[in-house]
Amino acid sequence: MMTHAYDEIYLDDAMETLGGAVEYATLFCNIDGQEFLNLFIVSGISEEFGKGNVKYISGMSGIELARCVLERCGKKPSDISELPYIDYPPEYWIGWILAYYQWHTGKKFENICKKISYETLNNLYGVLHEADPSKSVEVFDDIMKSKVETNLARIRKAKGLSQSQLAKLTDVSIRSIQLYEQRKTDINKAQYNHLKALADILGCKPEDLLE
Repeated sequence: MMTHAYDEIYLDDAMETLGGAVEYATLFCNIDGQEFLNLFIVSGISEEFGKGNVKYISGMSGIELARCVLERCGKKPSDISELPYIDYPPEYWIGWILAYYQWHTGKKFENICKKISYETLNNLYGVLHEADPSKSVEVFDDIMKSKVETNLARIRKAKGLSQSQLAKLTDVSIRSIQLYEQRKTDINKAQYNHLKALADILGCKPEDLLE
């Protein structure tokens, strides 16, 4: 029998709180959704939330939770004190279903968000938001079991570049990029000039591309 992250009596509160936090941060503080999830994790609050610390899962509103995250990370929150009524926008659902999945599985938010990005959740909203949360669990479990994409693929996509665009900008062949991203060629053994060229265009350090 699966052990959930904390007592189910707090689950509805936790889902509403994280849903409201994501909605507030993205729609009213103009914080990118993925950035807010990253801040939630690096602030240390996700760890407490995921362990069922009542202060965070039930003792705060979504706005208060988001403000706590943003202030810890040096970001300025919005002045609004109450969320205007919107009938469950995608941003709310993303936080809501993330809280459910974390509770259901007991996994850390950090590990979940490494495999299931904000963009992925946003893309799944249309399919899953009216379904029972158990359906989301099935879909998310499949994503979690899939092999995580390489750092090169993740950073390239975040930069908004296709493989062919990156190849043209770096003079690294598209075939080499494909092989690195498919892990058919070990990027850890790549020529340094390849790594340097890729990193320069992607705005990261060469070591950020290593696996």
